[in-house]
Amino acid sequence: MATSASGMRRARGMLSTFGRCLAVGAAALVVLVGGACADVLPRLPGLALKADEVSVSGLSSGAYMAGQFGVAYSASLSGSAVLAGGPYGCSRGSVSTAMFNCSCPAEKNFLLDLMQSFPGLACTAFSPEVYGVFSERAVKGNRGAIDDTANLGRHRVYLLSGGQDHVVDRKLVTAAEQLYRYLGVPETQIHREDLPDAGHAFPSLQATAACGVTKSPFINQCQVDTAGELLKWLHPDLASVTPATADASALYQFSQRGYAGSGFTGLDTTGWVYVPKACKEAGAGCRLHVAFHGCEQGQSFKAAGQGAYGLQFINGAGYNRWAEAGRIVVLYPQVKPSTRGSFFDPYQFNPKGCWDFWGYTEKYAASNPTAPNFSKQSAPQMKAVKAMIDDLLQAP
Repeated sequence: MATSASGMRRARGMLSTFGRCLAVGAAALVVLVGGACADVLPRLPGLALKADEVSVSGLSSGAYMAGQFGVAYSASLSGSAVLAGGPYGCSRGSVSTAMFNCSCPAEKNFLLDLMQSFPGLACTAFSPEVYGVFSERAVKGNRGAIDDTANLGRHRVYLLSGGQDHVVDRKLVTAAEQLYRYLGVPETQIHREDLPDAGHAFPSLQATAACGVTKSPFINQCQVDTAGELLKWLHPDLASVTPATADASALYQFSQRGYAGSGFTGLDTTGWVYVPKACKEAGAGCRLHVAFHGCEQGQSFKAAGQGAYGLQFINGAGYNRWAEAGRIVVLYPQVKPSTRGSFFDPYQFNPKGCWDFWGYTEKYAASNPTAPNFSKQSAPQMKAVKAMIDDLLQAP
């Protein structure tokens, strides 16, 4: 199909913004905010990226999002990395299950400590086999609303768990590992990394926080380059690549409004994309990786007594170093906190700015636990991120 004249003009306009950001002495046109171009792209540009080399990863709620996205859109992806996250459909549409059985709150308070004394109210990690039953039912219930799981046979999967992680128990990561095997991912294409000293965080060589802590910014120093390790596993030809210095001018902010559609999605107004200079050239043949932040890691989340989280995850996780060296465009979609609703009426209730893995983007999410809507292709956040990917894959 021929590209429309208006589409060509839109693409040229977006790419010219890239040019302005790279231009030396263009202070009158563009400034840097937090090491990124201040111009906000109205939409993601077409960069003709490799459609057969699209991968996703995430931490915590981002891990759940990466996992469910990888299953739902398996025909469009080549692999997934689940860092401190559990299996597909774990929560069954229940906020209490998500909060106490698929994870546990990072911040303990008096009420949570009190609940720990009462069986059935405390955080409880079931056996991987129990989670497996939940997930297998969810996959079967959503059949027809997700891609054929046979596509997972060609995926590569990277999993990470921490021995000091009291938010997402190791058994949940094991359950995810077992589900991938059940769905046909060959054992030789699954890598499990278990760090006995790690808390609930993204291990990064750029971090300063101790390995075992579980607190903001949830990026820890464990002497492990997790971004590099997962990217090398998902894209094996990167094994010989040496990471480069990230280029501040390669980070662009874009509007997410055009991807949100109508109704509540939980998406922030803007997201970010890292585009190495080499990937702006025609025929560059670059690949795409989508990195989902965890709870309390979105740019707009504000912890008590602190300002907005900002770009700490985007600049601190370590993806951009590998993107620059390995010709990878990294998409950083963003969700924002919402205090509408409540624990007992969870529609739109997302105070920590988590990705939706329990159904806060829909009313009555728990009404059909064997076919959770939040993990279908049609779910608001799932559909929005897929549209972002499609824009980046298309030709300019």
